[in-house]
Amino acid sequence: MADFVRNAWYAACWSDELTGGPAARRILDEDVALYRTASGRAAAVEDCCPHRFAPLSFGSVEGENIVCGYHGMSFALDGACTAIPGQRNVPSRARVRAFPVVEKHRLVWVWTGAAERADPNLVPDVHWIGDPGWTSVTGTMRYDCNWILLVDNLIDLSHTAFVHKSTIGTDDVAATEVTAVREGNIVTVTRLMNDTEPSVFYRKVGGFEGKIDRWHRIWLEPPSTVVIDAGGVPAGTGDRSRGIDTRVISMLTPVGNSAVDQLWAFSRDFRLDDAGVDDTIARSIDVTFNEDRAILAGQQRNAEARPDQGMLNNAADAGVVHARRIIDEFLAAERAQETGR
Repeated sequence: MADFVRNAWYAACWSDELTGGPAARRILDEDVALYRTASGRAAAVEDCCPHRFAPLSFGSVEGENIVCGYHGMSFALDGACTAIPGQRNVPSRARVRAFPVVEKHRLVWVWTGAAERADPNLVPDVHWIGDPGWTSVTGTMRYDCNWILLVDNLIDLSHTAFVHKSTIGTDDVAATEVTAVREGNIVTVTRLMNDTEPSVFYRKVGGFEGKIDRWHRIWLEPPSTVVIDAGGVPAGTGDRSRGIDTRVISMLTPVGNSAVDQLWAFSRDFRLDDAGVDDTIARSIDVTFNEDRAILAGQQRNAEARPDQGMLNNAADAGVVHARRIIDEFLAAERAQETGR
């Protein structure tokens, strides 16, 4: 599980995190310096000055340039060196790699592959995060596991019945059959749970007193953005005005082979200005995702100890199987391009 899909947009940070000086991130085993220019543009370059290999994230931003904090060399948005203190001539080889950047949906997205293939239209559709008809609680979580294990975790929610009993899990999640459909490069997993007890979390944020009809609709935008459309209404009513409708959105950015950052948003279209609901969501997400962190770290250790052993799939893994197949196809296509086949 050491491969990455490089020709893709990855969420590097939340837009409101990119203030002041440069910020360091590690994305797909590469160190990246993110910064915002004086004109407000988000930018990214490799986090290494070619002079003495000092991290550019230790430097500063002056105008539209990032400036090395070791010897003061300046670099433009395209990575070209624009000035060297005490030296008139700036050699053309004095440059750093610049990454294409798009700022959208309150996130800074970095394209890690061939720059000429960077298409802003390929940024994953997570519009709920910035939609005025929705409100979002957001955050970032680091997991000590391969990114594909976290994709598995989000695609197959049957584990919630066992891992997340104090928040979002109920017995019916694991007991209900799923349907998994692939259309093109999108796999969608659907689970419909009718006349079921609401989870602890749903009781808190939805105010449900009796049984509900609950749904999960989950899809992967390859390679690593997972959207969970989840909600519930009073059982037998079909009345969305008395229920809750949410999107749990995970932008997964591999750090390396055994670590991944999850930039997450819990978006909702109800009680938009209720700070108490925001707090309940933030607390519940923290508990839930930290429970996942422990499980996934253990999976990673076991996977590394068993490099030649495949995992056993069951019926609930139908979506996971589709998702892994799609990821494998993306990886194979990139390998073929690299070898010229």
